[in-house]
Amino acid sequence: MLTGALIHSARLQCRRHIPYLGSIHPRSGPSFAVLSDPRSQLQLQLLVQQQRPSSTTATTIPAPLPAGHGVQSDSPVHAATAAKDTEVSSGSAVADIACPTTIARPRLSPLPFIYLRNLPYNRSSDLQQLLVDRQIRLRKGREDQRKKTAAAATHDSERSSETPLQAPAALDEDGRHDLLLLVEHTPTYTNGRRNRGVQAISDQETTRLRRLGATYVESLRGGEITFHGPGQLVVYPILDLKPVKLSVRCYVSYLEKAIIATCAEWGVKAITTANTGVWISDQKKIAAIVGVHVQRYITSHGLALNCNTDLDFFNEIVACGLTGKETTSLARELSSPQIDVAKVIPTFLKGFGSTFNRELVPLAEADPDLERRIQEYIQTGTSSLLDV
Repeated sequence: MLTGALIHSARLQCRRHIPYLGSIHPRSGPSFAVLSDPRSQLQLQLLVQQQRPSSTTATTIPAPLPAGHGVQSDSPVHAATAAKDTEVSSGSAVADIACPTTIARPRLSPLPFIYLRNLPYNRSSDLQQLLVDRQIRLRKGREDQRKKTAAAATHDSERSSETPLQAPAALDEDGRHDLLLLVEHTPTYTNGRRNRGVQAISDQETTRLRRLGATYVESLRGGEITFHGPGQLVVYPILDLKPVKLSVRCYVSYLEKAIIATCAEWGVKAITTANTGVWISDQKKIAAIVGVHVQRYITSHGLALNCNTDLDFFNEIVACGLTGKETTSLARELSSPQIDVAKVIPTFLKGFGSTFNRELVPLAEADPDLERRIQEYIQTGTSSLLDV
């Protein structure tokens, strides 16, 4: 369990008074902090409880992306027809598309979340892949069991003409194994998959970046170089797009809408532009879509929202390959250095839950065993996540 996690409430100077999480002091040794204490996670749950959608309703989604928001793939990307791995780049442009105006929620389970602080980028990347593999295995197991149940029902009906054939009941709700990872990384520059293995930057440049106090990682994601570090809320949704039949491009659009809703709660007007991500203006970017990847309909990687990030790190690179653009943060836009990730999380959960029409609950409440396994992995590197 995390030691020294301090949870308290305060009033924020924004559109409404919103309770928030206070300081979280990482333990000595490996600098990881896992906000997974049931009481702590319940604090976050209560903040979005009043915003939970009804199980029989659908949330209206704003208009689709304008041209220029892209998927790094030449194949169709609708989740119902494209099972190939798909990536979203951080700046590529594609044709305009029509997204559904609502996300129906037939039997979607509540969406658990967990907050991981001071997490090295490589560890989070490996954790995501483990969770994706875990979900693929679990989904296959459910599908196999449904087939067996259907076959047994057919067999029984053939043996007894008096017994009507009935469709097997669903074994569980869709989205049961979805998970929202909320992460604050240690300072890291990352480069995307498109540059991997082709000497994306010189050894001299790598050395220069490391001297700034950051690590450099070539990641299995789409997109170009960017920065992650303290003061930045990085969100990795591990979601199954198959039940909601959501295209990858529309999924990215909804991620952006969730960010825009979060900014609005703080009184900051954010927009989308011809470039992927969320912007304050055509020149100032406040949040990035970080190489979204879809493997057999399961998403990984996601978004990064600058809360009170040290923006000097961005001045050392051409972030996401976009020249002549500025990076900003909520703290800068509001001239309020007191803003931090823990204070922004409740408003993000509210915006994400509303946009994706999902009820959000702490992982420690929804699945204590999975929460324990994640803690074990990030602390030791030993994983039992695939033991399903």
